[in-house]
Parts: sequence; structure tokens; C-alpha cells
Amino acid sequence: MQDFTELKQKHRATWAAGDYDQIARGIQAVADHVVRSGRIRAGERVLDVACGTGNTALMARARGAVVTGLDLTPELLAIAQQRAEEEGWSDIAWKVGDAEALPFPDGAFDVVVSSCGLMFAPDQQKVANEVARVTKPGGRIAIQAWTRESGVGRMFKVTGAYVPPPAGVPSPFEWGDEDKVKRLFGSSFRDYRFERYDCPEFADSPEQLADLFINQYGPTHRVFHALPPEKAAAFRGDLIDLYRGYVTPVDGKVRWGREYVIALATRA
Repeated sequence: MQDFTELKQKHRATWAAGDYDQIARGIQAVADHVVRSGRIRAGERVLDVACGTGNTALMARARGAVVTGLDLTPELLAIAQQRAEEEGWSDIAWKVGDAEALPFPDGAFDVVVSSCGLMFAPDQQKVANEVARVTKPGGRIAIQAWTRESGVGRMFKVTGAYVPPPAGVPSPFEWGDEDKVKRLFGSSFRDYRFERYDCPEFADSPEQLADLFINQYGPTHRVFHALPPEKAAAFRGDLIDLYRGYVTPVDGKVRWGREYVIALATRA
């Protein structure tokens, strides 16, 4: 069995780099979609796995849910907690933890959600097993992931050309594949449904968008700063070329499509 301990330490450092909260605030529409599709109601116990800086957890709390947010990266949780306190919600439980070993008892939650987070854990089967374990019978999941063919998937393909992903680790974009999700969760869940949507990022130019993600988004930030100057410049150029494909002919601005899937199911 592969040991992902070192990789997870790298993941923590990656997501702590840059300024992920600024990126997260640009995808709040995704969190809203997850909470609405998950039909979260007042009083329900909700776990947000890989909660980042708290987008989905905060929206679940706004609906009156009893919320726990878990993430591998303490720096992101500190921002999430600050955001919650600014909203007057001091009762959200924030926990540093691993999606592959959730520190909660069996059936502890009515709803388990994740937005743009759970998908990056390396052992996908362990994650699926843990999500199933902590979801009560009759409880629900709403798990969002970017698709492989989305703008995010294409951006990671550019990134991987400069720093290849570790061997033996499945692509995070498999969580955007409906058949793969069904195989991971199997008979632990029933009544599978999948919703597809898009959360575009807008920019005045491809260069502006490339610099935004190089400066603020952990994975691209880390790659750019790990490369020697000539390769870093080439990496930025390849990102600009990618975003140039999303320039709209009407006004010449960028509308970068970020298509995603939300997996919805009921615990058997």
C-alpha cells in the first residue's frame, strides 16, 4: 500500500502558498450550488470536507445547519474561522484533519459536502469509504469536482507539463467522472444524481488571468516559483496561451469556463 504521508505534507504547503482565499471568493457560486443541491436544512449536522477558507461551510451555516469544517491546511482554516467570526458565527467547528481518516464517529452527519477540495486527496477509495462511514443511513452527500475537460482540468494539464504529478496517484479529475464516482461509493449510496454547471472566471486579458493564478492559486504559484527563470517565463506563456482560447469576440475579454459536476446521493 502506497504511503502518501510525504505527498500530503506537500499538499499542505501548496494550498498554504499564494492567497487561496481570493481565488475561493471567486467560486462562491459553486458553494451556493452545492448547498442548494444538497438541500441543506436548519438543524442538520453538516460536514464540509476539505473546506478550504470556508465557502461551503459558511453557506451551510447561513441555512441554520450545525456545521463542521475540516481541512488539511491550518492556514486555510484560520482564514475560514476569521470569516465565520466576521459573519457572527462562532459556533462552526473547524478541525485540522485528513479526508482519508475523518476524526468523527460512524453516522455522525446528516449531510457531507465538499467543494473543490476532497477531489485532491490522493487515496480516493479511502476518502469515499470515510465519507460513507460518517454519513448516517438516509443521509446525503453533495460532492463537487472540476471535470477533466474543464478550464481547471486544462490548466492542470499545463502545470503537469512542467512539474509532473506523482506516480501512482490518480488524477483528482476522476471525481468529475460520474462512472468513477459510482464505483468509488458503490452500494454505500443509492439514488445517484449528477448536476453539471459552469463557474466562469472573467478577466480583462489572458495576461491578467495568468498573473492572478500565478500569484494567488497555490498549485500554479508553487510551480512558477519552483522553476528556473526561463522555464517560469515559458510556463506563464503557456498559461496565457490557454486563457487566450477563452477570449470572447464581442469585447475581447476572457471568460474562462470552469465546468464542474456535483455528485448527489443518499446513504444506503
